[in-house]
Amino acid sequence: MFGSSNYRKSAKLIIFTFGLCCFSFVVTKGVVAKANTSLSQSTLLDSLDSTETNLALSNDEDIANESIFEEQEASYKKEENYEFADMLENMNSKNDHALYLLHQPETRASVEWFYIQVTNDRDVALAIIDAADEYNIPLSLAFSVAYAESQYKSYAKHENANGTIDRGLFQLNSASFPHLTEEQFFNPKSSAHYGLSHLRFCLDSAGNEIAAIAMYNAGTNKVHSNRTPKMTLDYISRIEEYKSKLENNFNRDVLAYYINANNNVLLARK
Repeated sequence: MFGSSNYRKSAKLIIFTFGLCCFSFVVTKGVVAKANTSLSQSTLLDSLDSTETNLALSNDEDIANESIFEEQEASYKKEENYEFADMLENMNSKNDHALYLLHQPETRASVEWFYIQVTNDRDVALAIIDAADEYNIPLSLAFSVAYAESQYKSYAKHENANGTIDRGLFQLNSASFPHLTEEQFFNPKSSAHYGLSHLRFCLDSAGNEIAAIAMYNAGTNKVHSNRTPKMTLDYISRIEEYKSKLENNFNRDVLAYYINANNNVLLARK
């Protein structure tokens, strides 16, 4: 009886101990699982924070790059404005857009093309262009004088009442140029050379374009003594009218392709 009772007590103790161990295992497992969950959440939060930080740094870098790009773009625009200002200054100093464009490798052919179309003669056009450039005479004025004198006909000839003869593209007078041969009078290059050399002298002497044209047609003495004939006044009027048309056509057909309505330079940079 006594032995049976002790056996039952021992069995109960074993069962109780086993139950306590199971309970402890369950509790411990739950605590560990909870701890792992917390650690996982903490790691995830840390990862998110790191990602946000990287994104913020990336955004800051993009903003910095955009700022640099805007500064560069502003610099280029400023540079173009300076280039355009220099261009206008050079044009004004030349007092002729065509001469300025003639000196640019990118636009010289366009200037030559325009005046070849005007004269319908390549040799005549290039002869006037070269001489006008040599003596720094606006192309529109040089071509207008040639048109008024001969209508671009290099073999034009006119006998005056005083017995002298005007010949060639610029109607050089036989008394004013006695050393020239017949061939030189009718050669476009020599006619343009001597004709525009004399026009340059008239411009320098008269001090203004109108008086210079009068001197070219009537002679220095008549203009200085206020004896300019009416036919010379008509001659001046024809030249100025033709010159205005030339300049308007040049601006439309040539200059407009290199300067737009907003005054931005379209010329290629050197």
